[in-house]
Amino acid sequence: MTKETINAKPWLYDAQVHMLPWRQDQYEEMQSRPLVIGVISDDGVVKVHPPIERVLQEVREKIKAAGHEVVPWDVSGHDDCIHIMVWLNVNNPSLVLIISQDEYYLADGCEDIRKEVAIGGEPLIPHVQALVDRAAHTAKSVYEYWQLNRRKLAAQQRQLQKWNDFRSPSGHSVDILISPTMPHPAVRHRGCKWVGYTKVWNVLDYTALTIPAGVVSKELDQAQLPQYQPRNDIDRWNWDQYDLDIMKDHTVSIQIIGRRLDEERVLGAARVIEQVLRA
Repeated sequence: MTKETINAKPWLYDAQVHMLPWRQDQYEEMQSRPLVIGVISDDGVVKVHPPIERVLQEVREKIKAAGHEVVPWDVSGHDDCIHIMVWLNVNNPSLVLIISQDEYYLADGCEDIRKEVAIGGEPLIPHVQALVDRAAHTAKSVYEYWQLNRRKLAAQQRQLQKWNDFRSPSGHSVDILISPTMPHPAVRHRGCKWVGYTKVWNVLDYTALTIPAGVVSKELDQAQLPQYQPRNDIDRWNWDQYDLDIMKDHTVSIQIIGRRLDEERVLGAARVIEQVLRA
């Protein structure tokens, strides 16, 4: 579907689309050799639930057994990206965190959302209503907005340099990253509070794809880790959601992440990983 969409030359119809044809050679190249894969198991803010930790470990072992090089990925700088998207203020010695203001989301005081929803004539859903209610005095000046963009570009440059500088024990650069998608399996409606595992890629404008990689198992995931001490309020909230009775048999997914405009390489790597998991 991605290939067919690109082959339709959308840049002829949308001025915002890059004139970038489908690169079959990159898609195939990722399937022709052992890959170097960086693994993010913890973003340092919210610890993932035991089923996600287990599935990610299983994926890591299967990939390694298939002949690919697996290395841990340093998440330093991710908090910078999250701070740019979300203003955080938490009580942790190393990182303080409780969401108080979404800088980009509220940049125009939610005026655009208000006007568009008013045209439709339907009520706001609770999540959006809460966002709009918080936005009354958050509109930024043009200068403030461009300073926010400068911070984002600086963070993107730092992460680009980090990726360029990294070398695995074999001396190679990392092809793609894998990480949890969320810190929990499916939760109840309006029960999602931490999206740091995905939001960081939005800020960096990186390519990310999600595939199913396992399921929650009552037999394998019994451990509640009662000795675990939450790092902050969001981490404590996430841990309180862990309920095997309602989460059992739900899908656990992983993310496959590449650099900016790396769609073909990410899709090629996803095919490799999917075949490894199916085998």
